[in-house]
Amino acid sequence: MKKNTLSLSFAALLLLGVASCSKKDITPAPNMTGSGTSNPGGGGTNSGNAVVVDAPITTSTTWSASKQYLLKGYVYVRSGATLTIEAGTIIKGDKDTKGALIVEPGAKLIAIGTATKPIVFTSNQPKGSRNYGDWGGVILAGNAPVNTLVGGNRPTIEGGPTTQYGGTNATDDSGTLQYVRIEFGGVAFSPNNEVNGLTLAGVGSGTTLDHIQVSYSGDDAFEWFGGTVNAKYLVSHRTFDDDFDTDNGFSGKVQFAISLRDPLQADQSGSKAFESDNDANASTNGPQTSAVFSNVTAIGPILNPSGSTYSPQYTAGAHIRRNSGISIMNSVIMGYPTGVLIDGAPTAGTIARNDARFKNNIVAGSLTGSNSVGGQRSILYVGPSGGAGSLTVNNVMASDSSAWGAAIGPLTWFKASTNRRYATADNVQLLNPFNLTAPSFLPRTGSPIVTVSPATAPVAPASFTDIKLTDAFFTPVNYIGALADPNAAGATNWLASWTNFDPQNTDY
Repeated sequence: MKKNTLSLSFAALLLLGVASCSKKDITPAPNMTGSGTSNPGGGGTNSGNAVVVDAPITTSTTWSASKQYLLKGYVYVRSGATLTIEAGTIIKGDKDTKGALIVEPGAKLIAIGTATKPIVFTSNQPKGSRNYGDWGGVILAGNAPVNTLVGGNRPTIEGGPTTQYGGTNATDDSGTLQYVRIEFGGVAFSPNNEVNGLTLAGVGSGTTLDHIQVSYSGDDAFEWFGGTVNAKYLVSHRTFDDDFDTDNGFSGKVQFAISLRDPLQADQSGSKAFESDNDANASTNGPQTSAVFSNVTAIGPILNPSGSTYSPQYTAGAHIRRNSGISIMNSVIMGYPTGVLIDGAPTAGTIARNDARFKNNIVAGSLTGSNSVGGQRSILYVGPSGGAGSLTVNNVMASDSSAWGAAIGPLTWFKASTNRRYATADNVQLLNPFNLTAPSFLPRTGSPIVTVSPATAPVAPASFTDIKLTDAFFTPVNYIGALADPNAAGATNWLASWTNFDPQNTDY
């Protein structure tokens, strides 16, 4: 993609023009070659030091850490088969054929790494030559509910696979992914024909997902198409499009997640930390997208609100649209042109019914030029039909009384939900969050999210009293964002050992 170093004013104009683009507006990430198909052959041949896998896996199979594996084309794990991957195993995706691993409904992937021996899916290109979209990515498909299942006809995975997904089994089990890295995958072959770093399609709550890092995805890092699966300890690093994309009735829960963006790499569709739709048509089809995220730290591309060295294709920290009922709580969104973009009357109606929540969050370092409090774009509303037509540089939000009726509007909703706005990302006081290869997301002693000794309460405390957070899945903590004060008793850094923020220069 062309790198952009535009002025702030021109960048702002372009940002507003793409704020509500469809996914049909795609700027392919660099390196979009290959078809996703492979030459016919029996899987399991040797290629150098790697075992080539280019045929469906139909019986239960174990991949050993003593070998490396090369995915060529679409490699399916068929229903009834379990693929087990040992801790420390390296799996590479073939660049020419855009290799991808697709776990079909009824199959399982058991990929259990450790903090010291993570399982790594990565590019087959040499150190220094890897790029966005070198290979396809990892796809899990299950039998959990989706809102695109019509008349018994199941939807098909995007990106070319033949796999269909979705059903009625909310507790469906597609296996376990723990301590797994997925690097340089994710391909936008064409509009609405995209493979993400990790695609989760109709995946059920019987599946275990934790400690997963997706880096340099050529499309989204994590995308959920319906399903009920829960996840903890997720990392999205230098994604091209969106970090956490929730669609088609996803109703799972996510706690403790981090995203970090490359300022110069973004998709024309408008890159965000969160993008959420009920479906592409903003319908009322059920189940409604109702994902719940807590304790997320989302670091955007803008170090300073008056700076200009970032792609104008960045849109918002959270873009909630198309009748989505997503809830985001106890989180930090900083360094985005707009903190929260509420798009369209159907979404506003969901908020008015209190089905979607945005509570106990910090929004910091958004651009100026808004009629919102403080002149910053902390929260915008585009209505009633959505889209970018309502946006101008200096008037970016409907008046508070006209958005959702006389009683409540964007600013009222934002302020009444114990959210806090800070002028700059520096006000959040994280150690080194914008460093692309060696970041630290830990809060400083002076951060508004920590408890200062001996017992001073945080300026922005966490809360788990909302009914959406009382589920046993959530771990009640006394801080917002993904990481605790490192000086607090019992604090741990869950990123330690297994993550890698410089995979371009790692020997595999």
